[in-house]
Amino acid sequence: MRGLVLRLFLVAALGLGLAANHAWAQGRVATCDFSGFDKPCAVQGGVYRAIVPEGDGPFPAMVYLYGSGGHSATIANHPVFAASIVERGYALIVPAARKMEYRPGTVMTGWNLRHEPDGKRDDPGFVARVIDDASRRFRLDRDRILLAGQSRGGFLVWEIACHGPRIAAGYAIHAGGYLGPMPRTCAEPVRILHSHGLEDDVVPYSGAPLVSGGVAMARIESSMATMARTNDCAGGPVEAEPMLGLVRTQWTGCLTGSSLDLLLHDGGHTMPVEWFRAVIDWFEEIPEARPEITPVKVGLGTRSEGRFKAAPETGRLLGGSAAPGGTKRLRPPKKNASK
Repeated sequence: MRGLVLRLFLVAALGLGLAANHAWAQGRVATCDFSGFDKPCAVQGGVYRAIVPEGDGPFPAMVYLYGSGGHSATIANHPVFAASIVERGYALIVPAARKMEYRPGTVMTGWNLRHEPDGKRDDPGFVARVIDDASRRFRLDRDRILLAGQSRGGFLVWEIACHGPRIAAGYAIHAGGYLGPMPRTCAEPVRILHSHGLEDDVVPYSGAPLVSGGVAMARIESSMATMARTNDCAGGPVEAEPMLGLVRTQWTGCLTGSSLDLLLHDGGHTMPVEWFRAVIDWFEEIPEARPEITPVKVGLGTRSEGRFKAAPETGRLLGGSAAPGGTKRLRPPKKNASK
């Protein structure tokens, strides 16, 4: 596979303009001096930006890790986030990635992962410090912190969910994956949602041998199987009702308080228009207690009759090229991807 430079695509629904402007007016831009985005909040190792709903809190929050080439100010200034997140009563917390060299001559923002050379910022520790600081400054509800990420940001979310999951109550990833040798189980049961485009040629659903620094990315089905064992899911995967047009597969019979879901679409690396809304809908569900009867298992991704709706292109404002996703009809993953 050709050298992988991960791209960030910011969701931007054409029909959200009025809602976005209304939500932006209702939200509070929460930089540390409340004077603008030129002075972000500082913690050991870096900075972050935030948008907080009006009111006294405590607020649930989405902590969002963007993909390579992104910038926290660009995302925090984008009104679509207000329409998708802040109008739901959630604070938006955006840690800032640091510049890093992806290959000789290619430098962009990105997140450091556990397999990379010593001497770089400990990004799981940095994200934890951001959550601690933002929780104090902006009265966040620590029991309702959702850590979400896309592309390389999704790599880090997978890493934290598997190896240090107590910093958040739930984890959501789009077009990212677990890098490095896949463990049989992770640290402890978690709530996790993974979404992916079956036409993604940047971070393939079927895995990739050379992703970051020559490290392999596991097949998505292998990652989900590890989480199913971690959550001790007795049933599933089973077909569930689609979420805002995204095909949903759900593992059942998991330990009480944990959950495992997969959303598939027929697009590429681009984020689906309704992704943030779907993620918050999922996060607000209450995981059911372990059922006594194991449901009948079904294949993955067999219900879709619709087509992927790509977010409009965002251009170079986000530090990368923007390409629309595919439009082929959704099909199940290849059988050999489940080994």
